[in-house]
Amino acid sequence: MSLVIRNLQRVIPVRRGPLRRKMEIVTATHGLCHLLGFTHRSEAEWQKMYCQEKQVLEELGRRTGARLQPLSRGLF
Repeated sequence: MSLVIRNLQRVIPVRRGPLRRKMEIVTATHGLCHLLGFTHRSEAEWQKMYCQEKQVLEELGRRTGARLQPLSRGLF
């Protein structure tokens, strides 16, 4: 999978490298949850997947200092 980031505004500078790395850590965590059988078709399923994503990202955050949120945040 490739990720294309385009900054279409000029007011706020955006460093694409760090943003790309964070998004890859997020898109990979979300995909891993799907591979483990989690889905988000219903609110109950979403809650389980969201909790799993959040747990993984929080652990990665403790190890790397990154503050990452699950991709499915706010889905339901």
